[in-house]
Amino acid sequence: MTERELLRTALVIPPRGRAVLCVWAGVPGLVCAPFVFWQSIAAGCVFCAVWTALVFEVWVRSCSFAAWLTPKDLVMQAGVAVPAARQLPRQAVTGLFALRTPLLWLAGCSVLVVRCPGAQLILPGVPARQAQALAAALTEDAP
Repeated sequence: MTERELLRTALVIPPRGRAVLCVWAGVPGLVCAPFVFWQSIAAGCVFCAVWTALVFEVWVRSCSFAAWLTPKDLVMQAGVAVPAARQLPRQAVTGLFALRTPLLWLAGCSVLVVRCPGAQLILPGVPARQAQALAAALTEDAP
């Protein structure tokens, strides 16, 4: 994927990437649930209901995620009712870090962390090919 193609397309989290994010959000609840059920059945049921709602919120938010590259900025937008956008100037990017866990590798995705002075932008579950192209385009313009 070239920079020209990146300028025309938005990076979205594919269904497999959303599944990885939901697994990551669900694992702490699965670990803690037996201890809450040990206290009482009612507390365990309430805990599981609240944790399920939180994992659903992660899924809904990941469905609304979009990032795109403009000639001057990297823009990320997420949010269902009130979408919030965050812009990072391409010239201000000081570092990039791509994370691929075994679960992300199976899903064909990466987590891309973009750093600039005073800010850090995390792009979760981006397809690996697009993440590599985005990293190349951002480091090419770095001072």
